[in-house]
Amino acid sequence: MNIKINLLPVIKKKRKAEDTNIIIISIFFIIVLALVYFFYTTRVNSLNRNLATIQANINKLMYMEELKNEKIKSDGLISYYINTISKLTKNQFKFSDFFNTLSSEFPKYAYITSLDVDLDTKVVRITGETSNFYNLGRLIDYLKNSKAISNVYLSNFSRQETTQTGESKVTFTLIGIIQTGGTK
Repeated sequence: MNIKINLLPVIKKKRKAEDTNIIIISIFFIIVLALVYFFYTTRVNSLNRNLATIQANINKLMYMEELKNEKIKSDGLISYYINTISKLTKNQFKFSDFFNTLSSEFPKYAYITSLDVDLDTKVVRITGETSNFYNLGRLIDYLKNSKAISNVYLSNFSRQETTQTGESKVTFTLIGIIQTGGTK
């Protein structure tokens, strides 16, 4: 067996220009790919962060929209209650105003024995006594000009004589429509 051993120094072969160009182009291509990958991942990460921020803002805005809808609903309900209360207070009948007006205007020569009021129709029925028919006529005329009652008419009347004192009295029933005490 023969083994060749070369003891002379080995001369390095010069690389060809083509090999160098391929290496440079490969390195340049790898650097370009690395830069593209770096910018791509940076952009994707940036978009993911923006997406997360936008999603958080959407969640906040959805919560705010729910609150707004609840507020609109409660405002509508409160408005309904306020309107209902306003209507009820406008239609409220205050007996104290009616009784004060009637008692301040009612003449001294007649007496009320009973008073019936229908709140739905605002019709009042006054039953009372007076000493004679003349005073009854004065009372009817007085109440027709009153601000407490309108459309007053005589429904029933009768003359009674008391046996003890010998005096007579006229009992009457008047019907009218209430004018005062209706609104605040």
